Amino acid sequence: MGILPDLASETPLWLALTTVGVNAVVGALRAQVDDDRHWDIVGLSTFGVLMGLGGGFIRDLLIGNLPVESLRTPWYLTTVIGAIVVVLVFGQRLARVRILVAGLNALALGLFAIVGVAYALRADLPVISAMFVGVVSAVGGGVLVSVMKDEVPGILLTSAPNALVALLVTGVYALVDVWDPQIAGLAGIVTAVVAHFAARQLGLRTRRAEGPSGLLLTRSKK
Repeated sequence: MGILPDLASETPLWLALTTVGVNAVVGALRAQVDDDRHWDIVGLSTFGVLMGLGGGFIRDLLIGNLPVESLRTPWYLTTVIGAIVVVLVFGQRLARVRILVAGLNALALGLFAIVGVAYALRADLPVISAMFVGVVSAVGGGVLVSVMKDEVPGILLTSAPNALVALLVTGVYALVDVWDPQIAGLAGIVTAVVAHFAARQLGLRTRRAEGPSGLLLTRSKK
């Protein structure tokens, strides 16, 4: 038995809770650093719950895993509550460290993408369907938060290529899983972090959909 978890067999609870916790922190931070609106503790907590659990809810609904995994045990909600408390206490300090926030976003995206595609593959879905589930899991929580904020979800506009990064992560996971399931998850996380920071450093954004060129990325003007 290797040190790394074999996600093809099961998703360790610690990994699932890490995924939920990191995403909940990212969601709660979105409320706390919003200068346009002043969200109270209910709003901040709602964003934390949606980001922490929303992607998993959508994933389980898509693959018919009901009741949803995160409601079968108290640990998921407990983790979300803990993440919300962390943001309430340390959120302003965390938000000032931009590299940390960027790292949390990359980690959150990668974790939900690999857990989503792993769950779907274990449900015997075709690879392309499993990749779809992984991408939706990765971006679903953020979309729900944007809807609650009365915003158009960023993945639908010319913006940072988060959905494309999630697609790349799920593809890498599915490919490596065929060769060595025990390193597939690690490969997906590394891909997410590297791709996220590369896109950030290069200023890459999705291009407006105007014909075939709309499928490509472009560099933002500084």
